[in-house]
Amino acid sequence: MSNSATMDDLTGLQGRGGWLDKAQSVLLDDELHKIIFYIDLDRFKFVNDSLGHDAGDVVLCKAAEILLSQVDAELDLVGRMGGDEFVVLLTSPVSVARAEDIANNIIHHLSQPITIDTSEVEIGASIGISHYPKDSKTLEELLKFADLAMYRAKHSGRNQQVAFHELMIKKIKYRREIQTYIRRALKEGTLKPVFQPIFDTRKLQMVAVEFRVDCNESEGLYGLEQEELFNIADESQVAVELGEWMFNQSLQFLIEMQEAQEEIEIITPIRPGHFQQKNFVSWLSQRLEEAQVPPEHLVLQFSDQVFNSMRFPVQRRLHALSNLGVLIAVQNFGTGQLSPMKLHDWPISQVHLSYAFVSEMTVKNSIASMTAALIQMGLMLNKQVVACGVSSLEQQAMLYSHQCYLMQGPLFGENLTQSELEKQRFETLNDLNYLDEDYLDEMDEF
Repeated sequence: MSNSATMDDLTGLQGRGGWLDKAQSVLLDDELHKIIFYIDLDRFKFVNDSLGHDAGDVVLCKAAEILLSQVDAELDLVGRMGGDEFVVLLTSPVSVARAEDIANNIIHHLSQPITIDTSEVEIGASIGISHYPKDSKTLEELLKFADLAMYRAKHSGRNQQVAFHELMIKKIKYRREIQTYIRRALKEGTLKPVFQPIFDTRKLQMVAVEFRVDCNESEGLYGLEQEELFNIADESQVAVELGEWMFNQSLQFLIEMQEAQEEIEIITPIRPGHFQQKNFVSWLSQRLEEAQVPPEHLVLQFSDQVFNSMRFPVQRRLHALSNLGVLIAVQNFGTGQLSPMKLHDWPISQVHLSYAFVSEMTVKNSIASMTAALIQMGLMLNKQVVACGVSSLEQQAMLYSHQCYLMQGPLFGENLTQSELEKQRFETLNDLNYLDEDYLDEMDEF
């Protein structure tokens, strides 16, 4: 085997082929406890894309240096599998707790700023761990299991370690089955759109609806909550198919409302994988042109996970969408990591106050104070504030007293079919008995 096949010229570590050969030899020697780390650098692509491949090479060399400094260089085996992925075989006798300490030290050192010319970059690492011979006696399976654990670390927030557990295999199988069922449901047309009404409690009328997905007529998806449906879909390309279906259904809703000469907004969740497609804006623009609906009646709802992505210029894409006339909303306002500066600078029209605040604000004074502050921040920045998950008159009264008038939740009706929605569309809050003029006066004085 040539030196280029066994050694990585850039970092000086064992290359993939060399590391696999040496690791296989070590495992064949005895059955004493050994540990594999599968390491993926976090945010490495951002360094490459923003500063260039030379900067990426500096980061890779620094990562190799850190790995060697944290293990026994004479007994343990460190290698680069390719790209920004590294592997470590701990052959020195260490306990599980000590191995976790080593992994945490690696993460800590890789999270420190790295100076490249006049710039500083911050990366991090996600580490998956497998144990020989407990998890497996074959190198192939040990690597596979450590890789699975590493992806669990990434999906759990990155910059952390996760040890393999056999339940991961069952969970992955379950999630792949769900993804298959989603594809089948989209193909067979068994997913159904339902709508959650949003009321303006000043105007006493429904002013918008939020698009939601009903899975209960789809094989394998019965009873699946929308949040879990989205989370599982987001792990594969089926998220793009699901996103296109939801958007097309929303356009169809607006077409029918336009034909009925009714004006109402529809809030449509946009999946991160769909938004990250290079042609997303042009695709959406074309669909709007074909549908010939007022773009200002379409609200695109994003998680702040999308807003904090460093994989592409999010702000530029949001401005391109705003230029088409559609509105932008952020969901779960208050529980994510969206900075006030982004909220100020970016073309965000609505913030949807998290259910976590609404559900607790009438029972915890601290939550009530934070809720009031979030509402005032949104209003101060000239955003529409929509309170989600309103389920009681007490919650409604408190929100109203803080000038949050747009509300949705069980108190106003949830997951209505279009026919049910059309019936309720012509009702006002006055007709629902729990809101009359005297009650509104009471809320003003709350």
